[in-house]
Amino acid sequence: MLHTVLPLEDVLEGIEEEPRPTMQLMLGGVTVEAEPLGDFQARVVRVLSTDPRHFLEPHCQPGTVIHGVIV
Repeated sequence: MLHTVLPLEDVLEGIEEEPRPTMQLMLGGVTVEAEPLGDFQARVVRVLSTDPRHFLEPHCQPGTVIHGVIV
């Protein structure tokens, strides 16, 4: 059972799409999941750390583009 104020169409949007491929990277000692963008770049998708301080690091924030990544 799901209780939400959002319309069901918004909650289920994109559920049938294939997920994009991701990879795990270490950024300054923090493990993150990132999606490759090409041209030696990747975008952080999520932080895979259990340390709450790592979620505040600006270089690990989801959406941050990382340069110099070799896929």
